[in-house]
Amino acid sequence: METLNLEILNPGPILTDLKIQLQGPAVSPHSYLRRPTASGSPDFSIWDFGINPFCIRESALPEVLQLMGIRSLTLNATQDLGPLYRLSGGIPQTGNEADKWRYLTSDAVTNVMQPFLRNCRAIAFHDWASLSGASDLWNSLLRDAIRPVGTQGLEFIFYLGDALTRRSFQVEEAIDIIADFSAYGQVTIALDEDEAIKLWMVLNGVHNYDSVVNQTFPDLKKKFVSIFRTINIDRLLVYSTTQAMLFTRHTQLLLARKKVAQTFEIAPEAREHFIEGFCMGLARQMDIVRCVALGLIVFGSRSEAGSPVKRFDAAGQQLFDYIDQWIDDLQQQEIMYLYQ
Repeated sequence: METLNLEILNPGPILTDLKIQLQGPAVSPHSYLRRPTASGSPDFSIWDFGINPFCIRESALPEVLQLMGIRSLTLNATQDLGPLYRLSGGIPQTGNEADKWRYLTSDAVTNVMQPFLRNCRAIAFHDWASLSGASDLWNSLLRDAIRPVGTQGLEFIFYLGDALTRRSFQVEEAIDIIADFSAYGQVTIALDEDEAIKLWMVLNGVHNYDSVVNQTFPDLKKKFVSIFRTINIDRLLVYSTTQAMLFTRHTQLLLARKKVAQTFEIAPEAREHFIEGFCMGLARQMDIVRCVALGLIVFGSRSEAGSPVKRFDAAGQQLFDYIDQWIDDLQQQEIMYLYQ
């Protein structure tokens, strides 16, 4: 990736194609493990959340995986989750973080995780900056559970969060650990525009935040390219309220977004909704652009409609309606000129 040429994609054909692919779905062998949503969630004791709009069965993400900083898991096929759920009974209740860390990295947990990961398609992680001990936990997960299995073809999705809340050496250490996951699959780091600017500041030793805000789009793009060139990962996704930019080793792409209310952008479940759509695209073997678009569709439709509806005819129509709204928005004069 030697140039700064950013290919601006017309979302219209991508959205039309996605709508076709989502119609008339067949039952999928995949399984999706997620945390219950903060509001309107099923009782956590009910492991099976039913079939989602993509005809993929959803189950509760075991507590032991949540404590490891895992946001969601996509499995290639349904498997017995009992051993993982039973591990939650051994979590120390002392409130001592060191005790929990020792348990999460113990042989008892690792021995259950290793065979489980052989059937895994994608692992999405929580924001690194907001999770105490994330670097140690993820390094242990890679070293003790993923590396011995030799799993290939996994998808790893990371959010760094606000890099300015951590010291520079901690950020650099986290990036090195995340990059090490590349030996066992594809690594994607996702950042909102503000998080990307702050990461650039840390990587370049810039301390004055006011000096890097309100910059032109070309200046911002140079910073994002600089980040991608600095960290050894497969994909960098940077998004704002109006667009999503994807940087890979071979291309740079921009996809115009459908705007949503600011309250939805910063909602607690916003990233969970995006990741669910993104991972559903991976499960359906879509290309990365359609995975990003599907993530934005699920995020937008779930945000505007509130808690997701589990019946496919209702929730599926919710997705189709959102796609249609996005396509209609593309006809606005201020957007149309981008693709002419």
